[in-house]
Amino acid sequence: MQDNLPYTSAKFRPIRFTIPGLILFGVYLSSLHSYLLFHSIAEIFSILVSFSIFLFAWNTIRFVEDDFLIVLGTAFLFVGFFDLMHTLAYKGMSVLAIHHADHATQLWIIARYLESFSLLAVTFLFKRRIHYFPVFAAYASVSILLFLAVFKFHCFPKCYIEGVGLTPFKIFSEYLICAILLTAAIRLYRRRHDVDPTMNRLLLAAIGFSIATELAFTLYVDVYGIMNMVGHLLKIISFYLVYRAIVAHGLLKPYTSMFRELSESKALLERYSQRLESRVVERTGQLEKSNRELRKLSDQLVTAEESERTRIARDLHDSIGQSLSAIKFFVENAVFNLGDRLNSEDRGLLEKLVPMIKSAIDDVRRIIRNLRPSIINDLGLVAGISWLCREFGAVYTEMTIERYLELVEHELPEAIKEPAFRLLQEALNNIGKHSGARSISVVLTRRNGRICLEVNDDGAGFDAGVVLNAEFRGSGFGLVGMRERAELSGAEFVIDSRPGEGTRICAAWPAEDEPGQSDADGFELAR
Repeated sequence: MQDNLPYTSAKFRPIRFTIPGLILFGVYLSSLHSYLLFHSIAEIFSILVSFSIFLFAWNTIRFVEDDFLIVLGTAFLFVGFFDLMHTLAYKGMSVLAIHHADHATQLWIIARYLESFSLLAVTFLFKRRIHYFPVFAAYASVSILLFLAVFKFHCFPKCYIEGVGLTPFKIFSEYLICAILLTAAIRLYRRRHDVDPTMNRLLLAAIGFSIATELAFTLYVDVYGIMNMVGHLLKIISFYLVYRAIVAHGLLKPYTSMFRELSESKALLERYSQRLESRVVERTGQLEKSNRELRKLSDQLVTAEESERTRIARDLHDSIGQSLSAIKFFVENAVFNLGDRLNSEDRGLLEKLVPMIKSAIDDVRRIIRNLRPSIINDLGLVAGISWLCREFGAVYTEMTIERYLELVEHELPEAIKEPAFRLLQEALNNIGKHSGARSISVVLTRRNGRICLEVNDDGAGFDAGVVLNAEFRGSGFGLVGMRERAELSGAEFVIDSRPGEGTRICAAWPAEDEPGQSDADGFELAR
């Protein structure tokens, strides 16, 4: 599996290998001038890498998913500390007033033990949650004890004897460290599916060079000797690989993944956007079709309603109306023909029956006029509005109704006469039943290129939105039906009402056969 980082592409590979090689060669050249300079540069490099690993790990605690990196970062902080002390205590540095090589070698062994045990330990921590501060406290405690063992109590085993070379403990420790590192490599390989593949390969290579480093340090006699130098060069390579594995790869991979995910998300978003647009177009077409079908159905319902009104009105006129007229005729004829042959009681009963029959006939005629007012066909809408207002005033005598009819009959299109009359009829019916108004005005006028029928009252008013929503649930004042009837006839229907402030209802039709303006004197639609 290839490294997914940007700098691992083909054009960056020469740089990736050439620059570290040049640096390594430059470090080697420094040994020709001064071995102490070479040693310092090599150790400073490993110290910087160790501290970089710690800083990276602890500053990405909130973001990384692999908690084992925190343990490794903490371990390398203390490895770097002991490498720093090893550098300062190295023979010839004269920084800590130490004139022998044992302390520096002891500190080296401590650093390598910490490094090897930590690399082995993290192979048991993959996919586990870790509490960071106890880990830090444990490393700090062990490091303090080891430091005191070297500098305070002088109880740490000797590792180097001047004139003799490495002690058996030092050589044994190097082999033991190699064994620990080999075990860590085996476990890391077996757990390779739990680690990022690139990081896994780099850590395995780093462990391999660390083992080579330890083997080189089992062979030197002089701290300034060739095997000591080879060990430090191998250590530089090992730490560089650790740096690449954890810092470079760990730092750049999230950004690479982020940009890749952003690119994939953008492509996915574009696909979803296209699908959404097509669905919107499809759904819009379906809604338009549904609206056309609904309007057609509503139109059919209105037509069916008018047809049924006409049929009922005709049946009332032809059956009950005719029957009542016949009854009235026969009763009046009986009273006239029988004359004195009727006693006063029977004659009084028949004379009382005649006005009752007349009242029934008037009621039937009124019902017929309400169902199918012939006055619109005979005299027109203006006369029909006047008649309807008079009829309303006769029933609701406590309400004052005024008419402001600014148009004459020939200015009104035929198509709006029937719906306008029905709207006014329904509006007055609602006012009479629900408003408790004292004053009502009916206005028929032309305004902004529209013919407007407006009904105002000073009654109780209502919340139009609440009432319309209630009507969709099956209750209310019939406002939804009024609006649908108005819109089917080409009108814009407006309701302006507030509790305690009366009600204003307006239907506005285009004065000509052009939809024209979209507002009816600036009213807001109460939908």
